[in-house]
Amino acid sequence: MTRKDFIGTLGLGAAFALTATCLNSCTKDSATPSSVDFTIDLSTPTFAALATKGGYVVYNSVVIARTTTDALVAATVVCTHQGQLQVIYDKSSNGYYCNAHGARFDINGKGLNSNGSGGLTIYKTALTGNSLRVFS
Repeated sequence: MTRKDFIGTLGLGAAFALTATCLNSCTKDSATPSSVDFTIDLSTPTFAALATKGGYVVYNSVVIARTTTDALVAATVVCTHQGQLQVIYDKSSNGYYCNAHGARFDINGKGLNSNGSGGLTIYKTALTGNSLRVFS
């Protein structure tokens, strides 16, 4: 084997290793939990933003928000566009928005633009006193 052949072989092997790693880690739903079930105490300072219409928090990879209509809603923080963990609640549109590439979703998870066309995982919520349960 010549030196050129040897270097060429290393290059292809390295390219394959890097590509396989990236493709495996860049899947859209890799970080979206398959099931969610937790309860939070809305009276604690950690969740104070949820006392105000339009306020939101990110907890356990879930965006929890109090909508402009006073409903408590929850969605995954993982954007389906490229798997970025940057989904937030957008008070101005009463929906969800991804800061990474501008994907927009309505409150029910329906994509509103081409980057949001994959939709968004939405979770159920149940309020009992100051306890909010978020579950799938």
